[in-house]
Amino acid sequence: MSNCTGIITGGIDKDCTTINAAVGADKDLILVNYNDFDRTATLATRELDDTNGNIGGLSTIELKEGAIQHIFEGTDYSVVPNVTTEVKENGDAWYIHSLAFMVYSKKAKDRKTLEDLGESRVVAITVDRSTGLYEIFGIDHGLKLSGLERAYVGTQNSNFYSVAIATPDIAVVRESSLGELAVAINTAV
Repeated sequence: MSNCTGIITGGIDKDCTTINAAVGADKDLILVNYNDFDRTATLATRELDDTNGNIGGLSTIELKEGAIQHIFEGTDYSVVPNVTTEVKENGDAWYIHSLAFMVYSKKAKDRKTLEDLGESRVVAITVDRSTGLYEIFGIDHGLKLSGLERAYVGTQNSNFYSVAIATPDIAVVRESSLGELAVAINTAV
């Protein structure tokens, strides 16, 4: 998240422990309806020390009571998060979050889930392979379906759904930060 002062506040040391670590996101994707995500409570868990190996990150991703974590099971490297930057009119940067993932099912109920996703706004949670921490995307505005394709040809992914969700491109809304890292997910009881 930006510091809102308009100045850079430090350099970045090389993180030797992750240079040769596994890359990418874990094979499964967690989607949570945006209305079930507690943004304020989540941002209040900012880590002030390195006790959990996540200084400046989040302690927990806070979900509201009754929230459901919808798991989309994948295979190695079938979940591909991406963050890109755009320059605002004032010259500052903001971010577009997107995730591409495969749905390895052709069942009617799963097709209905994909149709529902087309009308939903969600946050996406992955596990970063190099750190083991959760990474949340869409924390400011949520993510919307931006692409869905099923190729009916003889390819490796034939008859499976290739899905993309991203920061919505409505009224030029973007995210204020890169994906946030968190130690845990907490559902209110």
